Amino acid sequence: MTNNSTVAPVGGMLMVPRHIQIGVTILAGILIILAMIGNTLVIYIVFTVNHMRSSTNTLIANMAFANLLMTIDIPYVLKWLYVWDKWFGTFMGSLLCKFFHSAQVGSIAASVFGLVAISLDRSFAILFPMRTIMTRKVVRFAISMIWLCTLALTVPLMIAVKNTQQKGTEFHICRENWPPMSKTTYHTIFITTAYIIPLTIIAVVYFLAGFRLWRRKVPGHNNPIAHKKAQASSRRATAMLITVVIIFALSWLPLQVAEMLKVFNRRLFVQIPIEVLFVIPWLGLCNSAINPILYVIFSENYRNEFYRILCRGPSRVDRNRVAVVGRCPKRQPGKFVATPTIM
Repeated sequence: MTNNSTVAPVGGMLMVPRHIQIGVTILAGILIILAMIGNTLVIYIVFTVNHMRSSTNTLIANMAFANLLMTIDIPYVLKWLYVWDKWFGTFMGSLLCKFFHSAQVGSIAASVFGLVAISLDRSFAILFPMRTIMTRKVVRFAISMIWLCTLALTVPLMIAVKNTQQKGTEFHICRENWPPMSKTTYHTIFITTAYIIPLTIIAVVYFLAGFRLWRRKVPGHNNPIAHKKAQASSRRATAMLITVVIIFALSWLPLQVAEMLKVFNRRLFVQIPIEVLFVIPWLGLCNSAINPILYVIFSENYRNEFYRILCRGPSRVDRNRVAVVGRCPKRQPGKFVATPTIM
């Protein structure tokens, strides 16, 4: 990277071209606004509207929380364009150094593990339509395991990240400080367990569920119109979730490839233009803002709830009993829906 002619090292810090700084800063501002509003609304909708409290939506809300974690990390990623790895001292400085440096990894892991849980949730609903597998307890257990596995992958990085003071200066540097070969081992394990294996599982699960979905008749629907409507709803929900997975995989693929090249083929890595290297992480960061948009595009329920909130819909008392039909709120009792037939 430092050998690229577009970057000039000054005082041990890379000077990023001004046009890149301006463009990425504007992008960061847009992402923060969209991701904060979109993911916050997703969480708010799932936990305040009873008819939205299905197992699938609960897992989606959990993934929205992971996206918010990524959003919080955006300013830290942005500061690298201006001051590189410079940081500040004190205990709080060291604590924030470890947190922000590890937040991106934690968010990626939590998101992909959440996508695995969602794929299993959808497949159970399609493959075993007459059985309730994803109960409230199972969903809670799944969410707990998602974050425990995320923590297991994040802790080694938090230990490796050090906030050290430069000799002869008052500046501190926040960067990874791995023992020999540990960095290679960690990146290999992370990419394998938090990208390759989960996406492979998701692909297999959705293939089996999709094959069954497009061939089966929904049990309990003797009415052709009701059967057709249920099939269409289930297909839309599955199509939305598959789209979320594909965009997630494509968004983070360039960064995963770049990280592997940096570890295993440094000579090829330094040939990548600096503009590309600075854009690559932001492709993944965009994913946090894209997901809520996909929910609105594919899901009528999310679309109606977003519309209701933004247009100042029912009061807080009514919200817990609202089921949106078209543009008109209609009251009805609701509870946790174990089988995510309709999102």
